[in-house]
Amino acid sequence: MLFLLYFSLIFLLALCFLFIAYQFYANVLQPGAIYFPSTPVAIKQMLKLAPVSPKDTLVDLGSGDGRILIAAARRGAKAIGYEINPFLVWKSRRQIRQSQLEKLAKVYWKSFWKADFHQATIITIYLFPHLMNRLQRLLEKKVNHHLRVVTNDYPFPQLTPSKHHRQVYLYYFPNSNSH
Repeated sequence: MLFLLYFSLIFLLALCFLFIAYQFYANVLQPGAIYFPSTPVAIKQMLKLAPVSPKDTLVDLGSGDGRILIAAARRGAKAIGYEINPFLVWKSRRQIRQSQLEKLAKVYWKSFWKADFHQATIITIYLFPHLMNRLQRLLEKKVNHHLRVVTNDYPFPQLTPSKHHRQVYLYYFPNSNSH
């Protein structure tokens, strides 16, 4: 009995260590945005502003718990998410499975800085302002087809949105408005 107690304690300590080590890796060594989900109202507005249809392939950069992917898949779009947090990847895959949307929605445990955008017709983003310039440069470099980019809360500082509603901004790439 004492062995089981020690084993359980060591196992829990190892899990805590792994969680802390991962948080250090994700937030210090690979800085990005911390997990802060889009609200249902913002998601609805993002998908409306784009607008999302069954003809689209939506790519969510930093897909978190998959709520944008699920909402897009419910509209018939193919939805692809990139997330570096393994706990959120697991949670979003579980929620996609529970929603029975596995044929339309997928999540990859991968940094979106290395993501493939060639299939995307829409990209959704909820990042901190200090990352928006870097992301703009990445999109301008990688995107060679018409693409709608929808951001939540933070606009691209050097671009004028084509449309916006409250905190949601729509851009078209390639964009001729960059400064």
